[in-house]
Amino acid sequence: MMNELSKSRTVIFFVSLAVIFLLAFILLLTCIEISAFDLDFYSAEYEKLKRPEAIGISEQELMEVTQALLDYIRGKRPDLNIRAVINGQERHVFNEREIAHMIDVRELFMKGYQLRRVLIIGFIFFLIILYILIKKADMIRWLFKAYLLLLMFLVLIGGALLVLINEDFTPYWNYFHYIFFDNDLWLLNPQTDILIQIVPEQFFYDIVIRIITHFILGMLAVGVLLGGICVWLERLKWKQG
Repeated sequence: MMNELSKSRTVIFFVSLAVIFLLAFILLLTCIEISAFDLDFYSAEYEKLKRPEAIGISEQELMEVTQALLDYIRGKRPDLNIRAVINGQERHVFNEREIAHMIDVRELFMKGYQLRRVLIIGFIFFLIILYILIKKADMIRWLFKAYLLLLMFLVLIGGALLVLINEDFTPYWNYFHYIFFDNDLWLLNPQTDILIQIVPEQFFYDIVIRIITHFILGMLAVGVLLGGICVWLERLKWKQG
């Protein structure tokens, strides 16, 4: 009897952990999307990093190019045939190598959208399983326990990541490209390639910090919600005797 109870609790815990893990992954992908397509963030970064002056383009045209670039990544624009006045001369903004790299970037984002849809389905599936296994009140308590465990893991991993990228961002940014791209098209020339002039390495450092910050705040909000519900349930149970 005790053995069966132990197995049941183990199953419940791992299902709860799966729910929280999937929720965290969905949240992370959503934070990436929010940061990647926030035009206000781009505008602030361009001003901070003095991009219009460095490129030789007006601020208005730079934002128009950025909008077109983001529309392309989201699949709302068919190509990157974009022209702008750069250093006093109208020209195509991106060369063939830059466009080839952005094709890879768009494909990566499309796969990210597909992955998030799969994760949402998995999240709903495991949440239903958990609901079937235990009562509603107990479900929240198990989810909060799983959340605390995952939170400790994320604090360790996130803390180590922040220390590493603050020491030297470049090698870890390169590792990201080695993992997610099977070519070297991302190696652009900052002297001649407009794409890397628009978004230099400092921009990507800032956006990674922004994503991590949003993710942390999102996870804390999840914890506050689950913890608050647990406290409310305990008070309700105490009042009912």
